Amino acid sequence: MSSALSLRSLPPLCLALVAAAAAATRAAALPAAPQDSTPRDSTDSLSYLEFRNLGPAVGGGRVTAVAGIPGDPNTYYVGAAAGGVWKTTDGGAHWSAIFEKQPDASIGAVALAPSNPNVVWVGTGEANIRNDVVNGHGIYRSTDGGRSWTFAGLPDAGQIARIVVDPSDPDRADAAVLGKAWVPSSQRGVFRTTDGGRTWTRVLFVNDTTGAIDLVMQPGNPKVLVAAMWQVRRFPWELVDGGPGSAIYRSTDGGDHWTKLTGHGLPDGPYGRIAIAIAPSNPDHVFALIEAKTGMLWESRDLGEHWTSVSGSHALDVRPFYFSQISVAPNDDRTLYFSSFHLMQSTDGGHTAHPLDPDVHPDHHALWIDPTNPARMIQGNDGGVYLSTTGGRSWRFLDNLPIEQFYMVAADARAPYRLCGGLQDNNAWCGPSNTLGPSGGNGAEWYTVTGGDGEYAVPAPSDSNVIYVDAQNGFITRLDLAMGVSRFIRPYLEGVEHVSPAELRYRFNWTSPIAVSRTDANEVFLGANVLFKSTDGGAHWSVISPDVTRNEKAKQRTSGGPIQYDISGAETYNTILAITLAPSDTNVIWLGTDDGNVAVTRDGGKTWRIVRPKARGLPDEGRVYQVGVSPADAGTAYITLDYHMFGNDRPYVFP
Repeated sequence: MSSALSLRSLPPLCLALVAAAAAATRAAALPAAPQDSTPRDSTDSLSYLEFRNLGPAVGGGRVTAVAGIPGDPNTYYVGAAAGGVWKTTDGGAHWSAIFEKQPDASIGAVALAPSNPNVVWVGTGEANIRNDVVNGHGIYRSTDGGRSWTFAGLPDAGQIARIVVDPSDPDRADAAVLGKAWVPSSQRGVFRTTDGGRTWTRVLFVNDTTGAIDLVMQPGNPKVLVAAMWQVRRFPWELVDGGPGSAIYRSTDGGDHWTKLTGHGLPDGPYGRIAIAIAPSNPDHVFALIEAKTGMLWESRDLGEHWTSVSGSHALDVRPFYFSQISVAPNDDRTLYFSSFHLMQSTDGGHTAHPLDPDVHPDHHALWIDPTNPARMIQGNDGGVYLSTTGGRSWRFLDNLPIEQFYMVAADARAPYRLCGGLQDNNAWCGPSNTLGPSGGNGAEWYTVTGGDGEYAVPAPSDSNVIYVDAQNGFITRLDLAMGVSRFIRPYLEGVEHVSPAELRYRFNWTSPIAVSRTDANEVFLGANVLFKSTDGGAHWSVISPDVTRNEKAKQRTSGGPIQYDISGAETYNTILAITLAPSDTNVIWLGTDDGNVAVTRDGGKTWRIVRPKARGLPDEGRVYQVGVSPADAGTAYITLDYHMFGNDRPYVFP
């Protein structure tokens, strides 16, 4: 490549190819991929393209489900937020991608049948519904340990939180279906199958914005089920977390009838997200981690008839909508584990707890403990998969899983060219596309260029040693690799941590775009609700556009509520998502916003026009993730419009 390319300047097809290649793992860590025997289309030159593993698997990625086989220290299954299902049979030394031919890569649940661990159930659609959650499309089932799969129903379930399988019948299972994150839907609640997924019956339903977020079966008695229902909905500009639909339900007849558990020691509502656990060593001992106005952890020693408050420690569930997981040791009902910011352990029934993993990546979502050996456990978090054989005193990071979520990819002008990109909660990285060695590279050469949620990482086209990179919310840094120095250069410091988005003078998207001049490494642009420009490498900034968004104050609220707010900034709305500098005319700049606007200037920012496309039957809003500009004609552009946050999954391209 002869010049640096940001994600937004690549044509859609090239964008997809670069992103897929950059997200692949280092080749040495994975088994060789089988040869593709698909016939080539001689009329399609793209059919001859083949992908190479570039890395960096060591970067880690969000894991949402883990499972193992009791008594087998070598076999594990891992479900990723957007990376499919993986299996190891040698204790994590090597992994096989066992779900890659299925139509969905977002995993919410993985469960093995206790009576036959070769029967594997997978629920698609991560249930930790952050702003970038990927939609699911039902349940899948394998009877041969993941070598082949059968679609097992519930195509409109959206996000699936949990699957529990009858201990004596691998065809009988119950699924906790959260439902679609963005729109009301009827396919929510608890669903039951008795024929291996050929048919399902909805056995618990509350309303079209309340779904099941957790489900447990009483050890030794599959007729007793306890379900946690969560009223929640996402909008492009807000998370509404909790409401009167959130509650705990219990069934004692296998799900035919349910009783809502209220009072008797439980806190007053409304509730947000709830997690449930039952002690295997004491099947009447139930724990509930409840997002409520007061308290945090409750317990019942009579299967939910009466409850007692145990702890109000915020550390047990730092971000309830994103965490809310509790596990009980199989041999001791006083030993509890809370998958929170840290993996917390309590040895006194939850009254006190301490971090079990100070050196492990934070943000925990999944934990499996071997019932035959409680010292052996596997956990999944935002950073990947960790294995312990010492009861959590030490952990081994399994750094060979290619499950990262890239926010963007850019390439520089070196030969071979270098790729840079930001990973969800795993920094931003740069690495070579090829080392020119015999192996072509194995991922070990990648290095980090910022922390947090890495977003944009753009090498200057005229000087590959200069890289502009930002973490979430536009926290931009300039790196000079030749000099070995970096400088924080964000033009506006106040953020949603202090005031609501409506009160901010400048609003930055979670993924704030960066663009760099093709001829001057010190000329850089940063998108907020306005366009910032610097000509001295970020030492000073000028605002060169008006607010090019719709600037709807009603959609600039503090997100979270009604139980508690979540002020990460991920829902900040009415912002710029795309900046494209026209290759043929430096005075022409195109912008795309998260609320459907497209703006263009032909005089370097002195005047702007909103040129939003209109389409019959589509809402005016929608997310403009990229603007592709003709290399020969600065006035010819193409945009993609995304409406999935309005319940429309179809892609739209407008010239």
